[in-house]
Amino acid sequence: MSGGLRILIILIVMFIGIYFYSISYRYIRAAKEKKRKKEILNKEETFRQGKMKSQKDREEKAWNAELRRKEIKRQFKWLKGINKDIKRKEETLLDK
Repeated sequence: MSGGLRILIILIVMFIGIYFYSISYRYIRAAKEKKRKKEILNKEETFRQGKMKSQKDREEKAWNAELRRKEIKRQFKWLKGINKDIKRKEETLLDK
């Protein structure tokens, strides 16, 4: 009876081990799937943030280019005014 009881206990422990292994496999698989989904979401978020940063940089460069274009136009206007003043002074000197 002692040998039969040992075999019965060993079989019960084996079945309990198999049961826990199958349950733990499900949880491990679910955890891996959750981790994989989280990594995908992180990659998408990183990509979206990079895209937003690129868009922001492009807008900033365009804004700086527009400011520079306006500044150059203003300087050309100023130079044209200076050029007119110089020509007018030369004409007055030539008329004298």
